[in-house]
Amino acid sequence: MIAKLVKLAAAATLALGISSAWAQGVMHEGTVMDTMNGGGYTYVQIKEADKTFWAAGPQVEVKKGDTVVVQEQMWMSDFNSKTLNRTFDKLLFVGRIDKK
Repeated sequence: MIAKLVKLAAAATLALGISSAWAQGVMHEGTVMDTMNGGGYTYVQIKEADKTFWAAGPQVEVKKGDTVVVQEQMWMSDFNSKTLNRTFDKLLFVGRIDKK
């Protein structure tokens, strides 16, 4: 499902010829506070400066304490992961999660 949403967002961006900041995405760097894998995706709770948020992207190996970098693609509210049996209040979907 996440992959389909990311592909749809990318296709819409290309179709409209948008080269805005949204299409390029804001970069976030922070410390992994929690992480879990499910359904081929990695979910990471990232602490960046004075805020903490959850992000999800293609499955990678990360652990608590790692520093990661993600690029915004799409925010969703009240996202329910059936695989994890969990609802995230706010979740950032990303194309990849890079360890720094």
